[in-house]
Amino acid sequence: MLDRIKQEAMQGKALLLFVALKATGQALAMIAPLVIAKFFSPGLFGSYSLAKMLIFFFVSLFISSIQVPFVVYGGRERAATGKINRTFTVQCVFLAVSLVLFLLMVLVSGKYVMSFAQISKMNLFFLCLAFLGISSESFLSNLFLATGQRTQHSLVEFFFGLCSLLLILGLRLVGWINLNSAFLIYSLSAIIVIFSFIRCVDFKVLLPIVWDREYFRDNFTFTKWVLLGASSVYLVNWGDNIVLRYYVPMDDIGIYNFAYQIFKGMTMLTFVVVHYFMPFASTRIDDKQAIRAYLASKRPKAFLLGLAPICVLFVFAPYLIKTVYGGVYDNSIGILRILLIGCVPALYSGFYSPLLYALERYRFAQCADAAQAVANILLDLALVWRIGVYGAAVATLIACCGRTVMLEVYFRKQVAPLFDA
Repeated sequence: MLDRIKQEAMQGKALLLFVALKATGQALAMIAPLVIAKFFSPGLFGSYSLAKMLIFFFVSLFISSIQVPFVVYGGRERAATGKINRTFTVQCVFLAVSLVLFLLMVLVSGKYVMSFAQISKMNLFFLCLAFLGISSESFLSNLFLATGQRTQHSLVEFFFGLCSLLLILGLRLVGWINLNSAFLIYSLSAIIVIFSFIRCVDFKVLLPIVWDREYFRDNFTFTKWVLLGASSVYLVNWGDNIVLRYYVPMDDIGIYNFAYQIFKGMTMLTFVVVHYFMPFASTRIDDKQAIRAYLASKRPKAFLLGLAPICVLFVFAPYLIKTVYGGVYDNSIGILRILLIGCVPALYSGFYSPLLYALERYRFAQCADAAQAVANILLDLALVWRIGVYGAAVATLIACCGRTVMLEVYFRKQVAPLFDA
């Protein structure tokens, strides 16, 4: 009994450390654009948001989508051989492909990008640097998670967010805060983080590079379905802007994205706890007792942990926004509160994701994401032209609730019986 208590205490400390570091990193990543908003007009912040939308199109599709296969197959390979070099090789190929496709997009459709976001050619160049920085940091972060180094994984995100915030403040002090510098901070932060953490990488686990067609096929099959989900999540996160761009002025886009930046940051913060359990699920999925304990005990506690900051922000956000921004973004307050309600069902259903991915039931998860994206866009089209930016917020809330209902029904009918005693 004493040994079990000690083990639970150690696991609790590990969880709290992971959550504290990763949550702080996510909070810093959320705060950095909000600090930029302090120095930008709503219209300029709208251009900044639309430009970031284009960056995260490729980050979501080709960087974020490889995280789950990287962790799942990396964990299995490490358990079997002590290395993840085959999985690592495949992920390097995916990263290279994403960089090439992004550069091709810029070369082929640069003028359309500039027109959509209302940016210049020089802004577009710095936008490319931002993509390289974000991609590099994400890949390094995924690498640590795949090798079971969860503390280093969370530290990378923490220092990346901290560097970004400090660079913004530093550039403000020297009087160089504009779209170019706002994009440049991402590449500079990535360089600092890579040089700081490269020594923590266990190259013995990653090398030698080995091309394995079977590993590539399995990773690619998995990634294709995750890609569907990633593109769907991207449309949920950024699709509102596509509709808003054609119905509302740039100032309103800035107002909406200010609120959405906080909502998205809170969603990422609440999913920190979910991500913590992903390596656990991939290695313990055959242990029915451990999974039942996760569902009956760990999940409710983690849900309450994620719910607390949502409630705090819902109450205090209006006072903070009025105090810091002096009325410039007051119209964002109502939008933010609608979006924060959507964080709750998203958090609740998020705890099923580690199990679905570990069981390779990712097809339904990705289909649910796709259904949410389609519903979100259709609701945007139905509501934005009637009630403007509030319509986009309501569309996001309804779509989040719909996805949660789909996952709950599927889990109870198809997955939960697998872990019955």
